[in-house]
Parts: sequence; structure tokens; C-alpha cells
Amino acid sequence: MGWFKASARRKILQDLSFKRRGEILSSNKNSTYDSLRSGAAAGAQHGKNTLLIVTVIFVLLVGGIFALGYFSSDAGKRALQSGWDFIKSFAFDPISNFFAEIFATGSGDYFSSKINTSSTKNGIDLKAFTSIAGQEIPAGQDFDLKYDISFDNVPSGVSYTADFFCSFNKTKDVEVLGKIIPAEQMTVRKGTSVLCRIHGTDTADLNGPYSIFGSFSFQTETKDASIPVYMIPGTVADQLGTKDFFDAYNLNVKAKDLLATYNGEPISIGIGVGGEGTEGQPVVVRSGDTSSYNTVGITLKNEWGGSISSLDDLTLTLPEGVTLNSDLNGAPSLSCPFIETGRSRDGTEYNVDAGIKDQIFVNYVQNNAFFGQAGLHSFQCWLAIDPNIFAEAPYVTKNYVVDAKYVYKVKKKQETVTIKAAGASLVA
Repeated sequence: MGWFKASARRKILQDLSFKRRGEILSSNKNSTYDSLRSGAAAGAQHGKNTLLIVTVIFVLLVGGIFALGYFSSDAGKRALQSGWDFIKSFAFDPISNFFAEIFATGSGDYFSSKINTSSTKNGIDLKAFTSIAGQEIPAGQDFDLKYDISFDNVPSGVSYTADFFCSFNKTKDVEVLGKIIPAEQMTVRKGTSVLCRIHGTDTADLNGPYSIFGSFSFQTETKDASIPVYMIPGTVADQLGTKDFFDAYNLNVKAKDLLATYNGEPISIGIGVGGEGTEGQPVVVRSGDTSSYNTVGITLKNEWGGSISSLDDLTLTLPEGVTLNSDLNGAPSLSCPFIETGRSRDGTEYNVDAGIKDQIFVNYVQNNAFFGQAGLHSFQCWLAIDPNIFAEAPYVTKNYVVDAKYVYKVKKKQETVTIKAAGASLVA
């Protein structure tokens, strides 16, 4: 019995803890209470987790049912069709264009694609292309789509000659053209309405979503792109050595002042000058045994994302005392396509040779490769500069001017409609 009492006493003492001498901290009773409390908290947390999981599953289920219902509806099918057409017509080229732009930047800018921007846009563009009758169209019925033409920084009364076209793919290999109303080629100005009509005879056997594409091309020009060119004789260049010319003569000329100004036309024109192995200013003019070989570079750059349909004319005007070097340039070519066409008060005018213009169309424009993936096309010509232009002055300033006339095709827009088979409800 004594042994039993001693063992019980030891057991009780083992279940007691002391914070300070004579002060009990915990016992089996408290431990049991803490265990129950921990269990209750764990149970509550488990309940919350279960509720959260059930909620997520419910939301996903509701979202999945909604998506299934939406994409099985006419609106959903139109969205899928429109998205796929968007991907096919847009998504891949900009990726390659982006890397092409990076390459063009890294490979140098000798032909000067640089411009001094003064306006964001100048001309007409296609803002939207929408179905007048809505997006549910009975098969076999005519319906019209409207061209929403934007006039950006265009003065009132200014008009353009434009060619309109629209189409849709009836099958993968069959393209159907719509009818333009009032006419495919017409003069447009602010307030002009143009429609694309899809004939019911082309949709009678159709059922489902179809994307109709609309666009137009218009005649326009980029005018008076010019840069001031500072020229110095070789003797002055030798005296300056490594000194900056503009600082030495106290000329308040910034880099942007030496760029051709871009006024927002579809095509911008960059002009660059070079000599003694580099592009830049001032241009050094030497003669005799140390003749300098000077150049002018011209870059046409696609600013709007559309395409050029034809290059009607490109005019380079060089000032008095500056001409194209016929010995170095040779006959007009794809690199330097110009021939002398006359004189004006601003100097000697050169235009693109007719035969070379045809080659440019066949080799570049016809297959949409005129601008290439980098969105630009360049020319370069050798110059002959008369040393007598200085007349004892340490430098002279001359203007190089370039004008371009062309037909520009704006980026196409699309409208996706659902063609409903005969007898089908037009209510989604």
C-alpha cells in the first residue's frame, strides 16, 4: 500500500510544472483544456478551407457554364471568328516587324530614317467598318456595311480620290467581293457616306459567323520634306580638327534642327547627308587630289501601318552648286533612281526614272515588299558639290528638299456577323 501511494504521488508530481518556486504553471487538467481548444480551432479552420474550396469550385462551375453558353451562342461564335481573323491578319507580322526594327536600329542609320515629328496624323483613315443591319443577318438577304472615315487635321473643303473595296471568305479558298455604293472610285470629303453591300445571292447557303473586311486606298503626298545642310571647305575642317563646328561658330543648332520635319502623312521622309565615311553635319567639301565623296540618303517610312499601292513620283531638289554625280551613280537604278528633269528657283530637280519606277512596282510594291519588315525603304545617291559655293565664306547653308506622291492603302477593318440559315430565329 505504501508503495502504491508513493507511485501515485510521483505521478502527480510529474504532471505538475512550476514557474517559480511553489507556483504551479500547468497540470493535466489545463493540458486537456488546451488540447480541446486547439482541436476546436483546427476544426474551424478545416471548415473554412472546405467552404473556400466549395466556393472556388462553384465559381469555376458557374464560369464554365457561362463560357460554354456564351461560346455556343451567336455572339460567342462571332467573337471566336473575329479573334481568329484578327490573329491571322495581325498578330504575327508585328512580332517580326518588331525584331526587324531592332535590327534596323542596330545596323545603323546611314540612310537617315530619323525625322522631327510635328504632327501625329494628317490625312484620311478608316476608323471603323460596321454592319448597319446589326450582327444577325438572314441568309439570302442583302445587307450593308458603313465605312467610318476619319479626317485627321484635314482642312474643310479638301477632298481625296479614293478606291474602296470589301470582301469576305465564303470558304477558305473562295473570296467574295462586295459592291461599293455609290462607286468603287470616288471623291471623298468630310460628310461623304460610303457603303459596302453584300448580296444575298452570296449568302443564301451560309450559316454561321463570317468576317467582312473593308479598306480603301487614296492618292496623297508628303510634301516639302527638307533639311538645312551646313557645308564647310576642307581647309576649315582641317583647322577645326576635333573641335565642334557649331560651337566654334556660335551656331545655336540642335540635332533635331537637322532632321526633316514630318507632318503626319502616311509616309514620312527622312533625309541624311554623308561624307568622309560618316553621316552627319557639317558636310566637308574638298577638291583636287583630296576630293570628298558626298552622298544624300532618302528614306521613306510607313507610319500608319497600311501599305503603299503605287509610288507615283519622288522628287529630289538640290540647291545651286549641288548636283547628282553622274559618273559615280551611273544610270538610274533601284539604289539611286533619279534623272534630271528641270530647274526651279530652288535648284535642280530630279525625278524617279519611269523605267525604274516600273521595276520598283514589280519587284517591291506589287508583292507588298516595298517597305519590308522594318517598315522603310531607302535610296542613296552620290553628289558633286562645287567648291566655289563658299565664295571665301567659312561655311554655307543649303536646303535639300524631297517630295513624294503615292497611293496609300489604309489598314483594313473587319466586322463579324452571323449569317442565319433560312427559317432560323434572329434572336440569340
